[in-house]
Amino acid sequence: MQLYIFILAILASGHASNELKLWLTISAQKRFLEISWINAPTQEFDHVMLTNKDPFSFEERLMSQGTPLASYNNNEDIGSGDHQGDIIPVHGFTRKPDIESQRRIDQPSRKFWISNGGFNEIVAAVKPTKREQWISTGVPFDYELSRNITAQTICYGYWASYIDQKGTILAKTCLKAFPRWMNDMRSVIGDLRLRDLFIPGSHDSGSYRPNFDPLIRENLVTKYALTQDDDIRGQLLHGVRYLDLRVGYFRAAPEKFFIYHGITKQRPLQEVINQVRDFVHETNEIVIFGLKEFPVGFGKGNGVHRLLVSYLREQFEDLYVHPSATWAASLNDIWSRKQNIIIAYDKSDIIQEFPQLLFSPIDQRWGNVQSWSRLDTYLRQVNELDVGRFSSRPVADMAELTPETWDVILDKHGGLRKMADQVNWRVSILYRDELGKYCNIVAADFIRGTTLIDTAIDVNRRRAALF
Repeated sequence: MQLYIFILAILASGHASNELKLWLTISAQKRFLEISWINAPTQEFDHVMLTNKDPFSFEERLMSQGTPLASYNNNEDIGSGDHQGDIIPVHGFTRKPDIESQRRIDQPSRKFWISNGGFNEIVAAVKPTKREQWISTGVPFDYELSRNITAQTICYGYWASYIDQKGTILAKTCLKAFPRWMNDMRSVIGDLRLRDLFIPGSHDSGSYRPNFDPLIRENLVTKYALTQDDDIRGQLLHGVRYLDLRVGYFRAAPEKFFIYHGITKQRPLQEVINQVRDFVHETNEIVIFGLKEFPVGFGKGNGVHRLLVSYLREQFEDLYVHPSATWAASLNDIWSRKQNIIIAYDKSDIIQEFPQLLFSPIDQRWGNVQSWSRLDTYLRQVNELDVGRFSSRPVADMAELTPETWDVILDKHGGLRKMADQVNWRVSILYRDELGKYCNIVAADFIRGTTLIDTAIDVNRRRAALF
């Protein structure tokens, strides 16, 4: 019976709807806003409008011709030929129009669009040419907007609207936060296990720097050390529920435990813990706190591991989920305990030593590849041939490219941001259209450049209907 249910879920989870949908994402390298859509009618006079407030109307007006603003030349390495769109001028002049020229009878007028009676700025307009496209608008995103969101935020900063020739809004979306998506779906997904869900995750979650601008401060180290633009709180507020963390130890330092990426030291572990603890107190969401690798300072014995586990127990107090729940517990089972943080630890003898605190680690499926074609092949294989899909222990697809040592030294790939921009849109489409039917946890670099959270919520709703 369980097999039959799972097969039904597979059949139902594909993206079969003909509904027009839009998404807003942020590129990693230049932090440009990206717009993508599916099932667009692509009529001759259709537009996709990017505004900085929620639009309720669009109107076309006439304006005497002056010197129009130059159109944006899209040279971003986003999408493919079939996924590119045309950025077109919206309105405006580069200088004040000459009064005498406006009086000329033969002076032509041109049409331009306004939103909300002219009180909602249109910051970019796109002419859709394909039913499915993913394009960069060239509009820079200021991460200060993200740092100001709260656990009550849903939409903020920017909206994208698909309009027809008459200005009718056929579909729209916004830059979204997902602070309580699990609780919002509790009546739908509460009886499912974490293994049954599509869970968004971030790769090397603690590898970020507050207030970091890659266009100003990027160097060879930051190119290959940083993997996220939001801090832990920002990642959680935007929907991430699996944190991939690597911890190092400094015996002589006042702050002994740090997050690492490889051999590069990132954020204090205390900073990460504080943000996770505050988030679950405020939202009641469930978070998987995944500890892996321990690259610096742990040595061959278990002494430092014991210090770390004791520290985690002290910091999380009554918030950590007791392992007696097991990975087989439903979300409702976990919530009923009034515990929210699952500490998954990647060292078996320490798990045996602390059975009252630690869960077995998340099984990370890591391709260790340097090109999209190889990553695509790997992700398809591990999902389609997943022999452990009926077990309760969660598995994570690590959906990112990984440079080799000499690639980093020679800067062969241009950095992790450029590598993320090459695959994030492809990963988004792959899981939206195909692998969403199989997957469990999906983690990515620079998660804001993907649509994985939207897709996870959509897939989870359809999976739950069949259980």
